[in-house]
Amino acid sequence: MDRAVRLFVLTATALCAALTAGPLPADDPARGEQPTVTWQVESSHNVLGTNDSTFYARIRVKAAAVETKRQPLNLALVFDRSGSMKEEAKIGYLRQAGHLVVDNLTKPDHVALVAYNHEVQTLAPLHSVVNREYLHHRIDELYADGYTNLSGGLMEGCAQLHGRLDQQGLHHVILLTDGLANRGVTDPGALVRLVERCTQRGISVSTIGVGTEYNEALLSRVADAGGGRYVHVAKPDEIPSAFEKELGALLAVVAQNAKLNIGLPAGVEPMQVFGRDEPLKPDKLELTLGDLASGEERVLLVKFAVRSGAAGSGTLALSGSLTYDDISSAERIKEEQAVNIERAAAATAEPGPVLAYARLVEAVDKIALAVQGMDYRLAAEVQQIQRRDFPQLKQVAWSSRDQDFVNKAFMFEHYARELQDLIERGALHEHSRQRAALQKELHYRRYLMEHHRDDHRH
Repeated sequence: MDRAVRLFVLTATALCAALTAGPLPADDPARGEQPTVTWQVESSHNVLGTNDSTFYARIRVKAAAVETKRQPLNLALVFDRSGSMKEEAKIGYLRQAGHLVVDNLTKPDHVALVAYNHEVQTLAPLHSVVNREYLHHRIDELYADGYTNLSGGLMEGCAQLHGRLDQQGLHHVILLTDGLANRGVTDPGALVRLVERCTQRGISVSTIGVGTEYNEALLSRVADAGGGRYVHVAKPDEIPSAFEKELGALLAVVAQNAKLNIGLPAGVEPMQVFGRDEPLKPDKLELTLGDLASGEERVLLVKFAVRSGAAGSGTLALSGSLTYDDISSAERIKEEQAVNIERAAAATAEPGPVLAYARLVEAVDKIALAVQGMDYRLAAEVQQIQRRDFPQLKQVAWSSRDQDFVNKAFMFEHYARELQDLIERGALHEHSRQRAALQKELHYRRYLMEHHRDDHRH
């Protein structure tokens, strides 16, 4: 049963206001009931002149804080038990995490336990949570040895869920690893495509990376492709709490299979979605958001190119839609917006909120690239930004009263100092454990910021 779609059109004199499309007032008769998920777009100042230009769009997608009857959970836990899991008692903390999850599931839920090293072992096939003692016994049998066939474990986890895809519930895989995929499918692109095939069948995937030796870019890409979450665990004793948070988010899901699509006129193309590696199409912006928990917010920053002559003397027309499956109504919902962008007369001298926000995000990206590439030239650019631009950007952030914006300023300030400390200690080199730890932490903090997810461990 299709829900009535609301469509509204805004006009603006500058790109800063052009993409802003706020929700209708709650008492508007055209509005109807408050949707479970809303979305809003703001953009930076820019001039649509004769030359090529760019602008930034900040897109907020928010799920309402609502209580809904929990749907059954069909869950596959996929545990890395390769030899490196012996180190720092990681395998012991992993057992604790498994016990915690089993203790917090109920009879309507189904769970499968999969362990992998260079081989894949199904400790417990998917079945109803009625015999906890058996599940606890199988978890206690986990031991660490061998290599890492990550793809084998992932595919077995998905296969365990196939038998219940026609049943009501959330079908989800949680995969943990502490190392690199060195057996089975090892190519990152091929692994992401495997996950995409799982999501097409209705299965979502979350990933948890432990320590400093795994591929953080791969795990975050897998989580994005799987519509799930990526978590970085710096210390082994944080493994149980990582599983606890992921389980809590799963039990609070209010919308599934969320996707955002924004159609673009000729001459306007998406250049970059910060924090994401999804391939971009020239004529539209398509973003998979996956599942949304009660009260969860995503903040996405997108850079667009405007080719010369795209607007002429008229306007740019953009249209977009957010689709998702509403858990409470069991309906596919579609929320649409359309925006007309008028040509701006002139650019402003100082950066507006979205442009300042974008500059902070790009500056944090420079820190991450400097750490990853051991690049002293980029590190010097970061120091220059810190001295020359950051005071003004920080002031704009403070004035905005936007917590996400303020968090971006704190993030740049903190990691600029961390980068400088790394350089002063002579640790910006390939075999530095400090560099590896900072690289993982930076990547995870950027991921959390782009997905606007809470993590209070630091």
